[in-house]
Amino acid sequence: MTDDAELQRTATLLNHVFEHADPLTVSSLRWYYDENPAGRAAVGRVEEDGKRLGNYALIPNRYRSVTGEERVLGIGVDLAVDPDARGSGAFRRTVEDSYVRGTQQGFDGILGVANANSAPRMVATLGWRSLPSLPVTLIPALGRTSGFRSTSINESTIDVVDGLVEEEFLRTSTSGFAPVWTPELLRWRLSRPGHDYSVHISDDLVVVSTRTHVSKLPFGILLGVLQRRATTPIPVGRVAAVVGRHHKAPFVIHWGRSPALRMRGLPLPQKLMPSPLSLVLHPFVSEFDRDAFELGEFGFLDFDAY
Repeated sequence: MTDDAELQRTATLLNHVFEHADPLTVSSLRWYYDENPAGRAAVGRVEEDGKRLGNYALIPNRYRSVTGEERVLGIGVDLAVDPDARGSGAFRRTVEDSYVRGTQQGFDGILGVANANSAPRMVATLGWRSLPSLPVTLIPALGRTSGFRSTSINESTIDVVDGLVEEEFLRTSTSGFAPVWTPELLRWRLSRPGHDYSVHISDDLVVVSTRTHVSKLPFGILLGVLQRRATTPIPVGRVAAVVGRHHKAPFVIHWGRSPALRMRGLPLPQKLMPSPLSLVLHPFVSEFDRDAFELGEFGFLDFDAY
């Protein structure tokens, strides 16, 4: 386990750089860096004279292709450099330290979700590959809502996610890689400190959602769709109706690829989204063909935007 003082130095840097409305705490970082069932984070750091100048955390998870190939990739998050250290090489040193730590922990590479400033630097300066942008869709919350039971997640209701499948949720993409989700991993993700999640369960699907506001108007956020058993894709409007009704929101936002859904809605430009959504890739091992890598499934549930 990472000691409290180490996590506090990280929280201090991240809160200083990003000016979070809800400051990060030791407990929130411990959840993210230490308690993930897929393994501990590999955290690249730069320090001088006892002061944290740079931080880049790689959160591990398994990704499996349609052919059965598996890779352990670290989702790259919390990339921050102290403003006083910019121009000193701290950015590169921080990222390169994460390479060393990720390799030592057996990761195959990094799947970064970066903002518009960091992603071009990683591609141009560090030689990473930029992945295609994933679509953002606005869906009216209209239609029938039968067949799902909705639960707001808290300490007394978290058990609802146990036993939904025996080992792993199914995948429905016909190409590329997809994150491997288990009930244990889902329980951890929904236990994120300071965040409110809901699950909507049918015989076939587990839908995870939350809510946000834009100019005081509520929007449902469709974080992820996990499949319990094989079925044909269902219209996204039906899921949006369930999510919108639960959160009392007239519209639902979806980002990414969810092959279990038949997508239809209004495409939104990336610039309207509040979270960093640029995807970049860097392999650690020579047999990992970065140019052949593509994501068949991926969404907000797979990293920490919400």
